[in-house]
Amino acid sequence: MGMCRVEKIVNRFRLGVLIALMPAMMGAATSSAAAQDRDAFLAMQTIHCPGCNLRGAHLDRRDLTSADLSGADLEGATFSRTILRGANLSRASLIGVNLKRRDLSGADLSGANLEGVTLHRAILRGANLAGTNLKDANLNLAILTSANLHAAVLVEALLFQIEASGADFTGANLSAALMGSARLNVAKLDGADLTFADLWEAKLTNASLRGANLTETNLHAATLLRADLRGVTGERTILSQANIRGGNLAGAALDSADLVAADLVEADLSGADFARSNLSAAKLFNSKQTGAKFPGTIMPDNTVHP
Repeated sequence: MGMCRVEKIVNRFRLGVLIALMPAMMGAATSSAAAQDRDAFLAMQTIHCPGCNLRGAHLDRRDLTSADLSGADLEGATFSRTILRGANLSRASLIGVNLKRRDLSGADLSGANLEGVTLHRAILRGANLAGTNLKDANLNLAILTSANLHAAVLVEALLFQIEASGADFTGANLSAALMGSARLNVAKLDGADLTFADLWEAKLTNASLRGANLTETNLHAATLLRADLRGVTGERTILSQANIRGGNLAGAALDSADLVAADLVEADLSGADFARSNLSAAKLFNSKQTGAKFPGTIMPDNTVHP
């Protein structure tokens, strides 16, 4: 065998070995770079640490305004008096973290895992929480004005007295969420799942709930002035003493709903189905009832509709 041919075989073998080792070498380089980023972040030389493992890190009193912590693992981290305005926490893991009273105005938390997180009295004005997992989270008294919660998971979340005027909950899962006295004026809840949710005395003036699921939703004494409720569906929805004056319930299907003493003055009930519902003492003055169905319904004068 000629020397040239031997050299070619050897070179091909070396190249093959190098190619085989490249993923491991690149992984080691990436791991080393990540470690350096983490060390620099913890040493407060930078506020950016995307994808870093920051489990249990003490980030107290740090100003992390506009910091990039996207995809970071922050479980068990502490944030006492930490400022997070405009921070990028998209896809980050913050399970069970305490963010009580923290300022997250304009922060990006889209796709993040915030299950069980404490956001009591937190400021989330204009924050992006689209697709965020907030199951069992505590957001009582939080400020969510104009926040984006599109398709967010808020199952059994605590949302008592939140200020969420203008917020977008389109397609969000709010089943069994506790939202008593929540302020949701001009908010969007189109297609939201509000099954078993408690919105007792909530404020929903000019809010949109088109196509929302209101099965066993508690809206007792809620304010739904001029609210858009077109196509909502549900069974045993509680709307007793609710103020739905000027609201639009066209095409709604509310089986066995409780509408005792509800104010439906000038409401649009066109094509709505209130089968077996209770409208005792309800106000229906000047309401549009074209095509509305009331089979087995208790009407305002306590007679049962055939």
